[in-house]
Amino acid sequence: MAKKRFKVNGMHCPSCEKVLQMDIGEIAGVKSVKANHKTGILEVDGEGFDANAVKKAITQNGYNVQ
Repeated sequence: MAKKRFKVNGMHCPSCEKVLQMDIGEIAGVKSVKANHKTGILEVDGEGFDANAVKKAITQNGYNVQ
């Protein structure tokens, strides 16, 4: 299983975390998503998921990813 971290700017509350966790959780190959608005870190665990699809989901929700 692969784990990838993303630095996300713009998350400011638990609702931000939930939106991202739900959307990214639907990407093929993603097994779990953990977002932390306090640290701005989003961790994705899974097998064979597309990191660019994760980044696209982040930006489509109005956040910036580094």
